[in-house]
Amino acid sequence: MKIFTNVIASPVRAKQSIFGLLVFALVFACIFIACGDESGSSAPAPDPADGSSSSVALSSRSSSSVKPGDDSQKSSSSSGKTNGSSSSNGEGNSSSSVDNTRSSSSGYVLRDSLCSSDYEGGTKYISQYGITYRCINGHWVLQSSSSTVSSSSSSKYYDMSRLFVSENDYSYGEFTDPRDGQVYKTIRYEVGYKMIDSLTFFAQNLNYGKMIPGGTQMTDSTKFCYDDDPWYCENGFGGLYTWATVMNFPAACDSFAIGSAKCPVEYDLMSNPFPEYQDRLSFVMHQGICPDGWHVMNREEWAMVLIGSGSRDGASYLGAVLWGSNQRGFSLLPAGKLLSQMPYSSESLVMYEELEKYAYHWLPGEYESDENDGILGLVAIVARDYLTRGAGQKKVYGLSVRCVQDY
Repeated sequence: MKIFTNVIASPVRAKQSIFGLLVFALVFACIFIACGDESGSSAPAPDPADGSSSSVALSSRSSSSVKPGDDSQKSSSSSGKTNGSSSSNGEGNSSSSVDNTRSSSSGYVLRDSLCSSDYEGGTKYISQYGITYRCINGHWVLQSSSSTVSSSSSSKYYDMSRLFVSENDYSYGEFTDPRDGQVYKTIRYEVGYKMIDSLTFFAQNLNYGKMIPGGTQMTDSTKFCYDDDPWYCENGFGGLYTWATVMNFPAACDSFAIGSAKCPVEYDLMSNPFPEYQDRLSFVMHQGICPDGWHVMNREEWAMVLIGSGSRDGASYLGAVLWGSNQRGFSLLPAGKLLSQMPYSSESLVMYEELEKYAYHWLPGEYESDENDGILGLVAIVARDYLTRGAGQKKVYGLSVRCVQDY
């Protein structure tokens, strides 16, 4: 009777007990679920095979750059890398290469895109997000992110011991840039063209200025280094520069045509030594970013590098490291480029690409097109099997520079 009385007399206490059990069960369930989800605080790097997030896609032909690492990857860079380019060849035809990408809160990432068999085993590194993809069986596959890669890890760098070894026993001179003490190998060719008996070239890309991260506004005496890694600048690949920086023009000239209100500059065509060419840029000696007594390699000087080669196969004879052979002693390197805008818009993008694939060098002049309104700079592009001296690239891109001694 006492037990019965206590139960009947304490209905509130009974309800409190039941409620407590329910709260305990709910708390336990929440803890269990949270422990099983380790991604609650930070989302993992997106896999290109994951098409679940919404996006705005870019479509064009696929291409890629191949990073020199095996399975290891640098994580010290601060710029981003996917892949895309915009160029026009000297024939007036336009070409472009952009991997499918998607725009998300974490930036540009590869979107379940295919990769060519030419890039099988190669990698792409989106450095500001610390994401690495590798081309495996025709697909870009997520490999790692900076959160799982030690900052002390390094890529497999190239053996540069043969950079200045010439199969035809060309001898090298040296030039010390008085601005910073940088010593460059030089090479002299007998050309015998009109009044030009010989030409002396830098046998390596210009490496002038202090390194700044990709995506930073260039100022005087600054440069970009591939993947924001000084190793490339210091080992023959040299600096990467915007067109206006190379020409020593105002920064606005990267976005506007020369002679316009925003870029009120012109070339000194009287520096062209040949009267018959003085209304053209073919032989113009424009100092630009080069040291005193030197000028930015022009269109016709690139042609003269070919004289006596017996071949027009570009890299097959211009460089021994990574490419063919160094038959001409020019020691060319496929240093790639830095993209700082999307190919078909002015939207910002920081992306290093096409290392090992192309050598891009700025030329004095703009690529003439009714569509680009002077936004493209003139470029010499060298691939493994060809050289073109009439291509166009966005002036805001970072490309290489070669200097030639005045004559």
